Amino acid sequence: MPTDAIAWLWKDAPVPAFSRAAVAVVDRHIWLAGDRVLVRPGARPRSLPPATSVIPVVHVEIDGRNPPAGLAAARATILDAMARAARASTSGWVQLDLEARPSQRDDYRALVADIRAFLPHEMRFSVTALAWWCRAPAWLDGLAADEVVPMFFRMGRDNAPLRAIVAQRPEVLHPLCRAGSAGFSRQEKFPDEVAGRYRRTYWFDERGWKDPP
Repeated sequence: MPTDAIAWLWKDAPVPAFSRAAVAVVDRHIWLAGDRVLVRPGARPRSLPPATSVIPVVHVEIDGRNPPAGLAAARATILDAMARAARASTSGWVQLDLEARPSQRDDYRALVADIRAFLPHEMRFSVTALAWWCRAPAWLDGLAADEVVPMFFRMGRDNAPLRAIVAQRPEVLHPLCRAGSAGFSRQEKFPDEVAGRYRRTYWFDERGWKDPP
């Protein structure tokens, strides 16, 4: 793993050795289905070392069969969850994980701006991004976040061409997707030099870090 590597944790996941300095922990799950907004608590990591700083993550899941038309109805709930995450942060960071649909792009960008304005000035704000957003500047240009973390895994039907771009033609990606931060999966490995381009990397494990990395 690169030096500045952070594990994403959920449920009762243990802390992998490479991520003892900092972990990103799912603090709240918010589920959006039609006009319903459901909230449940997030992770309770096992044996979190006292010196490990925590980046709380608010994970917003959109129901695939019954997605809401927009995100406005969930705005207050998401803002409240982000405020709670900020109070729980020991790293000075919070993160929003929301895979918005194309029809929700304007709502998403407005929500990110609202969160940035709502959070304490000193709290730094990270957002995850779907890999294909890195080819669509309207998603990322001027986005009101301190960090954008493109997720170069689980890329769906465009997986093969997107992997080829990330590995071989990074210059065609949006500037926010080239060198700052990025998310990778332990199960969908790239050559080491790909992760090595980024100052900070986040790591996902399908098995929840239940076996040694």
